[in-house]
Amino acid sequence: MNDSNNFQFSWAYLTDTGIKRTSNEDSALGLVLNVDAYQECGTIGLFVVSDGMGGKELGELASKIAIKTVADTFTRTILKCSLGKVPEISNYGTNCEEEQELVASPARFLTDSIQEANRRIFHLKRGGDRIKVGATITAAVLTDNLLTIGHVGDCRCYVLFEGALRQLTRDHTMVNELIKQGILSPEEGKNHPQRNILARALGSHETVEVDTAVSVVDAGCKIMLCTDGLHAMVGGEDIQAALGAPGHPKQLAGSLVEQANRAGGKDNVTVMVIQIN
Repeated sequence: MNDSNNFQFSWAYLTDTGIKRTSNEDSALGLVLNVDAYQECGTIGLFVVSDGMGGKELGELASKIAIKTVADTFTRTILKCSLGKVPEISNYGTNCEEEQELVASPARFLTDSIQEANRRIFHLKRGGDRIKVGATITAAVLTDNLLTIGHVGDCRCYVLFEGALRQLTRDHTMVNELIKQGILSPEEGKNHPQRNILARALGSHETVEVDTAVSVVDAGCKIMLCTDGLHAMVGGEDIQAALGAPGHPKQLAGSLVEQANRAGGKDNVTVMVIQIN
């Protein structure tokens, strides 16, 4: 539990191989840090899920690179600035511009760090040859009552508040692009044979467009990040009911993973739940 200026939240995640797969290519990470250890200031949380592509070790490697790149940038920015506020160190010219940018514009931070993850995955090599791997990612920065999302691929972010479930991300699939262009209707897209083919992912090209979204959150909100192993197996109404149940985020995440596996568990499944208290 983290407490800052009466803003409290608890969180947990669970990742599972699923029923059909033999290895887990998903990765997840949560970090909660004090923005300024030397002044009264709020905490800032980073929460990330990623689904790797490339088969077994390679897919897992891609998702871990994605997670690590975003997390390294986050911690380096925060710690660099915190040290800069110590008088003995600040005299040597350390400044807080990066932290100020992170706090003032989490969307810019998420865009830049996810694009860097894309570059690292795209240029991944073995024996001098580039390895064709990829990953999807959804990352969230939580500061006070603002939730900022950075997103590429078909991992998702949902927010549940007062019984209503909202999806903050849009899957970057070929079918969704056709729906956006008016070529397909949403109903036609539901059962389209190419509905799972990605139009955008980390590692596919040297540059990638990152979608961002901002939402106000308040006491009673529950935030969920997940890989497609959940939402491909569990419908929106069931997700809403499971998130709305009482219990710690660890219990809620476990319940959702269990539902995905009971429905067939065709893919790895990762669920992260953050509860605003």
